[in-house]
Amino acid sequence: MKRQQAQPLKDILQQIIRHDGMEPQLQQARILSHWDALTGEAVARATRSKYIRDRKLFVHLNSSIVRQQLFMLRDELVEKLNREEGTPVIDELVLR
Repeated sequence: MKRQQAQPLKDILQQIIRHDGMEPQLQQARILSHWDALTGEAVARATRSKYIRDRKLFVHLNSSIVRQQLFMLRDELVEKLNREEGTPVIDELVLR
């Protein structure tokens, strides 16, 4: 059996992910993981849950004060989260 040209494992995994259609789910998971680092410890503690549906990031918070502060920054947060991912994944931030 002959060896074919060697490829980096990273390239092979990316091909598999694209072929199986898993790329959007991975991008969404990475966006959710960026939330805590981007918003800080205080907001992370106030965050009850977060999920993405229809290109909208829904964030449920324990604190109305934190919710009001984030409400004023929501466009900036969307932009920063998309920049962290390197591609537009979310269009809107919904705070509850």
